[in-house]
Amino acid sequence: MKIIKYFTLSIVSFAFLFSCSSDDVTSSETQQQLMFSGNFFPLTIADSWNYDVINTDNTTNEVTTSEDVLMVESESATGFTLSANQGGIANGAMSGILTTGELTRTNTTLAANLNISLPLDGFDFDIELENALLYNTQASNGEELSLNTGVVTQDFEGYPITINYTLKSEQLGNLTSLEVEGATYNNVTSANISLELSVSTTVSAFGFTQTVSILDAQDVLSIDSFYAENVGLIKAEADTSYALNPVTLGLLQQAGFDLSLLPTSMSVQNTQFLTSYNITE
Repeated sequence: MKIIKYFTLSIVSFAFLFSCSSDDVTSSETQQQLMFSGNFFPLTIADSWNYDVINTDNTTNEVTTSEDVLMVESESATGFTLSANQGGIANGAMSGILTTGELTRTNTTLAANLNISLPLDGFDFDIELENALLYNTQASNGEELSLNTGVVTQDFEGYPITINYTLKSEQLGNLTSLEVEGATYNNVTSANISLELSVSTTVSAFGFTQTVSILDAQDVLSIDSFYAENVGLIKAEADTSYALNPVTLGLLQQAGFDLSLLPTSMSVQNTQFLTSYNITE
């Protein structure tokens, strides 16, 4: 009888655990698929947002703080433009992106025509995006929103440089609320922008000519942005990092390449937090 009781208890316990596990998975999936519709980036002339910006150099541990003021500068038949710091230079990475082109908004999306500069000193090249989605409140968590790939060739100190890039945006998901700098914002959507690069060149050393990798394929920029309904951008976290191929650096030095013009590595975190805003009702 005891064996039967223990067996029955085990079955009941297993059923209970399975039921709880199923509920947890269902709850998690429901939260991931939470959908919103509304105004997640107000765009009326003179609307403005104030941000604290923290820039951390992970190599030197140097931390600098600054502020950004974003403002809706103009409106045309096709969209809106933003300015930073009264036409000055943006300190926040996402502020800089939002001010490079025109924005258009629906009740579920924010699209932009924008330029993103390569985070590699010494290379003068901007990647242009047309009608790229910065978020989609109806997209699934992890869904790709926009994709732009390409190959660019440049001359750098007499060497032919080939740059392969992949720039994409991806929905991260929606949140019922998010606290930023002590303020709680309801109905928040989030998305990521990432840039993958690889860079190669052709060098001659010891009588041989070969194509070598300066930068192995890696994500050099990743920005997570959060937008609250009826408020706009409330937080953005940007990581910029890369490390050049050490073997190639040795070959370039032997070939007479001036490496002082090309920093061999970088690791910087740039974060901006909304502190106040002025939105037209």
